[in-house]
Amino acid sequence: ADDPMMMWSHKLRGFRKGFVPEYNSRLNPLDADLGYEILGSHDFDIKEPLVSAAETDYQMVDVYEVLDPKQRRLSDYYKSLEDDGSYESLHPEFFAPDHILLLDGIIQSTRYGDAPYHESIVHPAMITHPNPKRVAVIGGGEGATVREILKHSTLEKVVMIEIDGGVVNLSTKYLPEWQDCSSIAHHDGCAEWCFDDERADLRVEDALAYFNDNFGSATEVDAQEQFDVLIMDCLDPNDDHPFAKVLYTDDGYVTSLYDALTDDGILVVQVGEASGINDAADENGDFENRSTMIKMLDAIGFKS
Repeated sequence: ADDPMMMWSHKLRGFRKGFVPEYNSRLNPLDADLGYEILGSHDFDIKEPLVSAAETDYQMVDVYEVLDPKQRRLSDYYKSLEDDGSYESLHPEFFAPDHILLLDGIIQSTRYGDAPYHESIVHPAMITHPNPKRVAVIGGGEGATVREILKHSTLEKVVMIEIDGGVVNLSTKYLPEWQDCSSIAHHDGCAEWCFDDERADLRVEDALAYFNDNFGSATEVDAQEQFDVLIMDCLDPNDDHPFAKVLYTDDGYVTSLYDALTDDGILVVQVGEASGINDAADENGDFENRSTMIKMLDAIGFKS
């Protein structure tokens, strides 16, 4: 018989919302995805914390390894670890547990959502632009957006502006696939590790300050420093965070994005999940920031 397995869960008890004055569930990581999707679940065959409540200068970081039996079988995963010539052992990447990155308790990225998300946020714009040489990424702490950009042969430079260097460092250690450029390392100037590529420029600083200082209304813009493609891969517009509101609603910052682009430049913005059929209109609901930004982009001169 197989050895017994221990399954565990952690659930919040007591009364909070509606009973504790000014209680905001979005500010309690245990009352968010971390609590409900990970810690509170009894469904996983594997649930191991790789990083638990690590504090950076800006946020709390968690990384969990989980295996959901509705998606993959534990027996297949164990077989993938053997050196027996089986299909599973020859292709272990198809059977490995998921890795989930959470920031302040909110799921940001997963191993099995990596390709669908990062390929779709990068490649349509890079293919649409006739000759993308200079690209900027706002956020993108895990490194996977830069990884996908580096696959394009026309690229001369990609600048990633990420305020939280702690997320970059933790991702390097615990989510190495996100920064793995070994598939293109044989090309000149490329490297096994994405941020070692000579075309990659990682800047740990405030993106708002970077664009306002270099492309703001009071700045004489250097055309040589403008970008062909600019990708916002950062907070969702509905995140209950002051920085999220500024990213999507600050007129000076959004205008600086327009001025940071070449005449045929392309802006890609990650604007969160689609509204549900029962949700209020964006301008009246949780996605008010998204609605505001779309109107601002249109007024500034962006064309969709």
